Amino acid sequence: MSAFAAELVGTFYLVFVGAGSIILDTHTGGGVTLLGIAAAHGLALSIAASITLPISGGHLNPAVTLAMLATKRIAGGKAAGYIVAQLLGATVAGVLLKGFYPAQAVAKSNLGTPALGPGVTFAQGVVIETILTFLLLFTIFGVAVDPRAPQHIAGFCIGLTVAFDILAGGPLSGASMNPARTFGPALAAGFWDNHLVYWIGPVLGGLLGAFLYQGLVLSRK
Repeated sequence: MSAFAAELVGTFYLVFVGAGSIILDTHTGGGVTLLGIAAAHGLALSIAASITLPISGGHLNPAVTLAMLATKRIAGGKAAGYIVAQLLGATVAGVLLKGFYPAQAVAKSNLGTPALGPGVTFAQGVVIETILTFLLLFTIFGVAVDPRAPQHIAGFCIGLTVAFDILAGGPLSGASMNPARTFGPALAAGFWDNHLVYWIGPVLGGLLGAFLYQGLVLSRK
């Protein structure tokens, strides 16, 4: 139960701070900026991952959990419990944010739910999310899974990757890289536009990153 609780609280941490920064940016007319939003997500994940890494492995993301399941690093039942905990933590964050911020900012920002940018198609969104999540999982395997990894800086490296991914892809796809990050605010806001982008892309990217690292690096250590 401690692992499930860690996944719930850690995902809550990420979504509350990350989505909150987007709502605040909308509320202040762009006062937070893309750099601030990237920093909020990156720093929140750095801390949440560092806290939960020794308890649950610090997944905080269904795409990460499914990648660990596919590479036989977690059992199926436990993986299902992780994903439920992650979605629940994200949903609680979304509900609380909806209650804290002015209704106009909530409506205009769709509660910080990731969304496709102008002119970005569904297929393009899937590809972008796949690439961004591939980079995230390759990093996770490099700093947290590989037995040679510098695990004392794992959380920082993972958070920094998310921040850089948001700077590169935020205006295009919203740079979610995490189905739970999208699901919680989407459920609370009732905003489901292109929602499958944020499941298909992250899951594909996560599997690609995990299998590539395992096949090219871990198999040759």
